[in-house]
Amino acid sequence: LRGKGAGLAAAIAKVGAVLTAFLFPVLLAEIGVNLLLSGLIATSLLGALITWQFRIETTGVSLEKIGS
Repeated sequence: LRGKGAGLAAAIAKVGAVLTAFLFPVLLAEIGVNLLLSGLIATSLLGALITWQFRIETTGVSLEKIGS
């Protein structure tokens, strides 16, 4: 299950990277540098908040308990 999740996350990241490469010049021309970079910052912060919210704390927990 962990491998499938990691694979899915990697695939989504690659799709995002490709879309960013194609959309960046278009968005730069349409909305400008400040708004584009602000949007990228907001997206990154949102991703960090979601990751923080759904993290699994493993400090002091045995590998056997984490795996079950």
